[in-house]
Amino acid sequence: MSRSAQNLLLVLVGGAMLWITLGSGEYVNYVRPGFRYPLVAAAIALVVLGAAGLRREWRDAGDADHDHGGHGHGGHGPGVAWLLCLPVLAVFIIAPPALGSFTAARGTARAAPPPPAPAEGFAPLPRTGAPAPMSMGEFIGRAYEAQTGDPASFAGVPVRLTGFVSPPAKGERGWRVTRLKVACCAGDAIPFPVIVRGLPRPPADTWVRVEGGWEPPATGRRATVVQTLRGRSLQRIGRPGNPYE
Repeated sequence: MSRSAQNLLLVLVGGAMLWITLGSGEYVNYVRPGFRYPLVAAAIALVVLGAAGLRREWRDAGDADHDHGGHGHGGHGPGVAWLLCLPVLAVFIIAPPALGSFTAARGTARAAPPPPAPAEGFAPLPRTGAPAPMSMGEFIGRAYEAQTGDPASFAGVPVRLTGFVSPPAKGERGWRVTRLKVACCAGDAIPFPVIVRGLPRPPADTWVRVEGGWEPPATGRRATVVQTLRGRSLQRIGRPGNPYE
């Protein structure tokens, strides 16, 4: 691979990063939204470095042609540098989607532990009126706290959850609505699943908004991370701008 090709690839990689951050917004399929500006800065740096390298190569080539009667000699780098083409092709041709039910199904045995309650504790919720919208993490945290403490503190409270449909674990009644939790990027995603009962199951990977109430486990059963929602209504929705929690 010539140095000119290497520099051109730097420009292309930087351009691809700018496209998914400032153009299509698809960067949220891979990293948390807070990484947008560092990605933009890195992309601009790649474009500037690549453009500067191209300018230098073209200038040196012109000088060589002038000094040697048109017989310039450009440097070459290792052939493995062509692997830089892969992220460019992935962005512009494949465009991998956000993680979904396949990842959640593989993680049925490694569901995230219940998130800890805020330092000041969970605020009380009304038992009447419109369902309270909450993240999957908050629902799991509240349900686990109620399950290991006072079930009456959360039972009967109407809630609204948003996530994608994923298949149940083997032998599990109902189906799962799931949201993936990422700390940094899609590579460390952990599923936050909730079992839904009492509603028909939509196709896998369908994004839904489910309303219902927490269903405490049967008396005598051990505490479980995967909580259950007794569904009352279901609405299919489009994928949210940020698919992760």
